[in-house]
Amino acid sequence: MMRPTRNKMPPPGTPLGSRTPGLLGGNNRTPLVNGRTPARPTPLRTPKQRTNSESTKTKDPVEVFCRVRPNEDPDAETCIRVISNTQIQLSPPSVSKAFATGKETQYSFKGIFGEGANQSEVFQRVGLPLVEDLVKGDNGLLFTYGVTGSGKTHTMQGTLEDGGIMNRVIDVLFNSVSNQQTRKYRVLPDRLNGFEITSDADAAQSRQTELINNMKAGRGRKVNSSNPDLSGRVSEEHKLNVDEDYQYAVFISYVEVYNNYIYDLLDNPEKDIVTGKPKLLSKALREDSYRNMFVGGVTEVEVKTPEEALQTYFKGQKQRKVAQTVLNLQSSRSHSIFNIRLVAVPYDHMGEDIMTDPAVMVVSQLALVDLAGSEKTSRTGNTGERLAEASKINQSLMTLRSCIEMLRENQQTGGSKMVPFRDSRLTHLFRNYFEGEGKVKMIVCVNPRVGDFDENVNVMKFAELTQEVEIERPQVVRFDLGMTPGRRRGNQIFREAMKRVEAEGVQIERDDEKPLLYFLSNEWPSLELTQCDQDDVLPRLVSFLKKRIETRRTLCEDSTESHSRFRSMLVKQEEELILLRSQNISINSQLDKEKKKTGSLEKRLAHAESANRSLNEEVASLKDTKTLLENDLDEMELLLSAEQKDKMKAKQKYRQQLISTKEKLEQEHYRRNQIERRKQQESQAKVMEKLHELNQIFAGNDENIENGAVASARAKFTVSDPDLTLAQERQARRRSRSPLKASSSDPRLSLNPVAPGSARKPSSVAVANNRHRRSRSAGVDHWLDHQSKLSVPLDTIFQPSPLKRRKSVTKIEERDLINSKVNKYLLTTQNQLEDGNIETKLYKGNVIPTCSGGRQVVLNDVEVLHQESPDGKTSPKKRSFEEYRGISDRIADLQERCGQAIEGNPLTPALTRAKSKRSRV
Repeated sequence: MMRPTRNKMPPPGTPLGSRTPGLLGGNNRTPLVNGRTPARPTPLRTPKQRTNSESTKTKDPVEVFCRVRPNEDPDAETCIRVISNTQIQLSPPSVSKAFATGKETQYSFKGIFGEGANQSEVFQRVGLPLVEDLVKGDNGLLFTYGVTGSGKTHTMQGTLEDGGIMNRVIDVLFNSVSNQQTRKYRVLPDRLNGFEITSDADAAQSRQTELINNMKAGRGRKVNSSNPDLSGRVSEEHKLNVDEDYQYAVFISYVEVYNNYIYDLLDNPEKDIVTGKPKLLSKALREDSYRNMFVGGVTEVEVKTPEEALQTYFKGQKQRKVAQTVLNLQSSRSHSIFNIRLVAVPYDHMGEDIMTDPAVMVVSQLALVDLAGSEKTSRTGNTGERLAEASKINQSLMTLRSCIEMLRENQQTGGSKMVPFRDSRLTHLFRNYFEGEGKVKMIVCVNPRVGDFDENVNVMKFAELTQEVEIERPQVVRFDLGMTPGRRRGNQIFREAMKRVEAEGVQIERDDEKPLLYFLSNEWPSLELTQCDQDDVLPRLVSFLKKRIETRRTLCEDSTESHSRFRSMLVKQEEELILLRSQNISINSQLDKEKKKTGSLEKRLAHAESANRSLNEEVASLKDTKTLLENDLDEMELLLSAEQKDKMKAKQKYRQQLISTKEKLEQEHYRRNQIERRKQQESQAKVMEKLHELNQIFAGNDENIENGAVASARAKFTVSDPDLTLAQERQARRRSRSPLKASSSDPRLSLNPVAPGSARKPSSVAVANNRHRRSRSAGVDHWLDHQSKLSVPLDTIFQPSPLKRRKSVTKIEERDLINSKVNKYLLTTQNQLEDGNIETKLYKGNVIPTCSGGRQVVLNDVEVLHQESPDGKTSPKKRSFEEYRGISDRIADLQERCGQAIEGNPLTPALTRAKSKRSRV
């Protein structure tokens, strides 16, 4: 199907000297200029940005109306009272925090619709002026704003018996243009924020194709009972006057903004490659060369009747996001935008068909926006998906409020702060309206129930603030196409008159190619004589005839000049025809040759087109898949970010629990240590008391002790000698086996005596590789020191022998062992024992090559170091050698005194020598 060439400078549908406000902002009407047809429309230039200095332009404030929803219970308490047609009052109820102040607030709006107002009154006051601007070529935007459950959707949609603003706008529009609509598919959207005009033949072929497709689809189609029956619908009868020299086409699009994504509700859902369920693809916002925003790739349906328009609306309504909440059974979870675009195309000079130049089209638009209601989680109790939807709704409404406040501040202070339209797709889409591309109106819906008082106050404040914003009135430059106004109607009347004359038998020669409206002068003056002395009839007739003769002479001269000009053009065309005939003969011979070449090229072209078609289909499928994957990726990123936030919160929570638990354990451990220490001190004090008593007893006796008592005391003293000898022998054997120094705090390597029954098992012998043993005189050893980052410093009495050449690592890797210089390995570990002491073990070994060419570590020695706890607590089973020596001295002293006190015998030589030694000391 052939399509007309698109104008490159102005987009299709752009009137001369006007701006295109985009998919949601139409063009302005272009009338005619001075009775002359311009030879060619001049290219458009992008208009410059408006500045603050342009104060001479007319501005209109945003018109805000308020509608009060009827209360479900007439006897229930209300918080709203309508004072007049323009004022409303809010009184704080007893359940509100503001009830203590008792302050009542009043708000003023353009109009107030009380609880008794019907849909017709709201439409006549708000909707009808927008339809009048629409048919005149101006744009309009209408918001419904309020708390959830306040009646916004009912105000916009209504019912079949009592339609809302949208239904009545459709009825009035088709009542006005029903007799002047273009044939279907004569005007087509180019999906680039414009329209193009097709030929009548192409439009007829498209209509026939649509009819065949509908017949095929209707054979197996079931009756769709989900759509409401429109037979009983009550329509609006109002009708507006429209320009008779234009034909009109009505296009409808329906989109929603859900979770800050734009979805086309008239689009067919596609199967999700992940879930396998049908899913709508999100649309992107686009900006044309005139900085007008529109939804890229949106579906625009041409409708010819109100019923067809409503059926299209119900089709999109099925895919809109609606859910049940605590406050509303059918709560809108998205912002819906029902858009009506009216395309006006002028008739040609004959008044028979429309003009095919897209530059003469006039596109106007009306956007009806049903905003989702603001919600508080404390009232709705939403969780999960409903909570995320409410968050996005409140966020977009807050962005709208921020834009309104910034516009108001710039206008009042003369500033130029940036308005954050891009923070939300809703405000970004309607940016052109706030910049002066059409009228903006708002209906604030409120619920008088006492539970909505606090939210109604915020809504009223925002609405009153919106009234102070002024929208610049669009200054449209209107041009004339040079054709007679009313030409279509005049030509129809003239043809009917000519048919009547020919029916009476009068033959009239006329040329159908010339304009039918051709008059010498106005109507003849009245020639009736009402009085006998009336002399002004003849002078008036003479004057009229003179003007008529002068006009006839002018027309005859014009006709003669036209005839002569036509004759000269005809002679010239005849001469050119003779030359063209001679050239035609030579060209025909060349044409035959070219036809043969063309045939071969056409075959090649057919193959190339088929290949190109298959490639285009593949590219389209890949693009769709990419779009689906990108959407899924965005959703997964959102989920991932939410999970990461939850993990961080849980980690912080467990960390705090761990710190608190650690502090509790430390306090408990400290408390138990204090108790144990107190018990030890008490037991030690008791022992000291007993020893003190024994000393006093033995100090007062000078008699000798019985030989049996001396023998028993001597046996007690010598019972530890075998253990002492055994410990010394063990220490000597370990020193001879290990070349390193040992710590005095290690019970296995210490010189201190070991208590009976507390001997530990000997440590296992380190495994050594006897096949490979390096000589001690092979040179200086290179050590690989492997220890932890958080090692406790060694404060033991004995320190390990220093490593002259070593490489310290905290994590051993393959390249550390492959290094040929390393021949020694040292592993340091530290553990805390039950008594609070720290045990440090040094595992030493050789790094030797393997049979397969690698290197291995063979451990051959272990060195153990012990560090005592700072609180001085030691094991009760361990005693140092000095403690044993002190005990032996005290036992010897007791034996001596007991022997003198009991028997009166002299002391033994051994005891005498011990006493003499003590006395010398």
